[in-house]
Amino acid sequence: MMSQYITLISSDNFKFVVLKQVAQISSVLRNTQGFKEDQQGKIELDMDGDILECIVEYLYYNYKYKDRTTEGDIPEFKIPTHLALELLVKADYLDI
Repeated sequence: MMSQYITLISSDNFKFVVLKQVAQISSVLRNTQGFKEDQQGKIELDMDGDILECIVEYLYYNYKYKDRTTEGDIPEFKIPTHLALELLVKADYLDI
């Protein structure tokens, strides 16, 4: 039986267990299905744990608010200023 969770692993070995349907917001993570990483339930990513933590938080934020129709219902997603540039690069890579 396939798990409904996947483990995302940072380059500095922090692990984040994420619902697959949340991770699939990223087309890159969605397209790993069927490959070795997904068969093992783990995907290793070339990014530090603090960056991956922000990305995981954003994936859940996006998942939670994706069906809201008015902007007033959606709180602002806060990004730590010192991580903003690297987050932009990694989010672009992950297509989120």
